[in-house]
Amino acid sequence: MPSFPFRDRRRSALNATGCVQEILQCRAMLHDNRLQNRFLKDLVTKYSVAQRKLTDLNRQLSERQERMDEDLRAAAGIQKSLLPVTLPRISNLDIAWRFLPSETIGGDVFNIFMLDEHHLGIYMLDVSGHGVPAALVTVSVSQMLLPHTGLVVRKNPTSTSGCNITSPREVMELLDREYPLERFDKFFSMIYIVLDVRDGGFAICNAGHMPALLFRSDGGIEKLKKGGTVIGLGGMVPFEQQEETLYKGDKLLLYTDGVTDFMNSRLERFGKDRFTHAARSFHHRPMEEMVNGIHVAMTAFGDGFPIQDDVSILGISRKKGSLTTDPLSQI
Repeated sequence: MPSFPFRDRRRSALNATGCVQEILQCRAMLHDNRLQNRFLKDLVTKYSVAQRKLTDLNRQLSERQERMDEDLRAAAGIQKSLLPVTLPRISNLDIAWRFLPSETIGGDVFNIFMLDEHHLGIYMLDVSGHGVPAALVTVSVSQMLLPHTGLVVRKNPTSTSGCNITSPREVMELLDREYPLERFDKFFSMIYIVLDVRDGGFAICNAGHMPALLFRSDGGIEKLKKGGTVIGLGGMVPFEQQEETLYKGDKLLLYTDGVTDFMNSRLERFGKDRFTHAARSFHHRPMEEMVNGIHVAMTAFGDGFPIQDDVSILGISRKKGSLTTDPLSQI
């Protein structure tokens, strides 16, 4: 068979071209592999740096959370220290209270104290919001309401007792001027009462708080709402007070909305009706049993669900026995 040099040369050229292409492909693959390796190394390096940063951030967040928890525990301790440790022992009065703190620090506080030889000062307040800011306002207001500050009791040398007791309406007006909303970014609801322990007469002013319930010995219930708006609005509505009498066998109950707004796992509210029903069922029992009965009813309704807000309950009843000659003795 004859030889065709042209074809041989062409075949050789094609073979050479194929080799070159293979070499180029190999080089390209090697280059791609180097790029991929470099890319992978960069990714690993960036991931390591990101991991270290994330670890540092987690550590910083843990430290900040720990500091916040310490602050909240401190605020909770301060809040509890403002509650009455001991109560005035008055022979014709029966007094009981219950405070259940929520997981987040709230602004509930209440107290009961002697204003003079024959009068009790009683208050309950609830600062808006939660956390340390609400607790700080709570502390400040409770300090203002101490008898020696001059707000609830004023010195008067011409008076037989040497002092004048500030009326509940005046107390609300003074606090409303001292705690404007634009200054503290907080408002608070409050009830303030001045009770004469001799005859049970009392004056009460309600500043946007849950109405006090007056359980009469005959089974009737009166809601004491008279007062005004919450403290902090700058006297938009004038405060009023009302005069009532705690007769023998009557019970006066103060509480915060943490009681009535408490929700169970089905998001049902305990509500005013359940609260009133629970209290009414104990209105012939000692005050401690009424307060405890409300707590038991709440617990049963919640079925283990945690409370969402501070729960405060304060009850005062006038015993049916006669008043002794010396009704007062401090514990």
